[in-house]
Amino acid sequence: MTKNANFPLFLENTRQFLNTSIMTFTTEKINQQLADSSRLLADITANMVYDEPSLLKSLIEVSWLDKDPLSQRASRVVSICCCRFPELFHAYCSEIVSKLETLHSEAVVRNYLKILAEIPVKLKKKDKSTLLNLCFDYLSGSFSVAVKVYSMQVLYNLSLENPEIGIELSHVIESNLLTSSPGYRSRGTKILKKLQRINFQ
Repeated sequence: MTKNANFPLFLENTRQFLNTSIMTFTTEKINQQLADSSRLLADITANMVYDEPSLLKSLIEVSWLDKDPLSQRASRVVSICCCRFPELFHAYCSEIVSKLETLHSEAVVRNYLKILAEIPVKLKKKDKSTLLNLCFDYLSGSFSVAVKVYSMQVLYNLSLENPEIGIELSHVIESNLLTSSPGYRSRGTKILKKLQRINFQ
């Protein structure tokens, strides 16, 4: 595999960053740490969060800036951390849900929906209502396949408590199945089968 020409610079930035006090974990420092979009760099940053979970808050705050690619990269690290250790997400769940509808970066939205779709989350009633409306909007709007796929899964998870959501979700998926992308059809078909098994149709 060919090494990235910027790899030595990345290593030097990482060494400097790891020697930096947590108290100086600023947007500028995060920008230096997330110098590119490589998975390696995201994993190294995630490992720093595992060692010092308070760093997660700084990454979340950078993701709210809506300044890609930095916000996208920060939210990706948050996603990696929280999908691996769901307990890290609980303290920020309501804040993240409330921020989703204000975000312009679809990549940031996608990364947070991935967390909500893939880990067990105990949601407040208000958060459930917000997610319900947002995810149906994402399914019917001009959003990426990934956003739609994660929205399907979030809505399916909500339907386990409220069967009416499952009925509406089935109708939406079925109405778009034939004209959608292979990724949408694949996840949509799986969700429909799950809904059928639990008699939501």
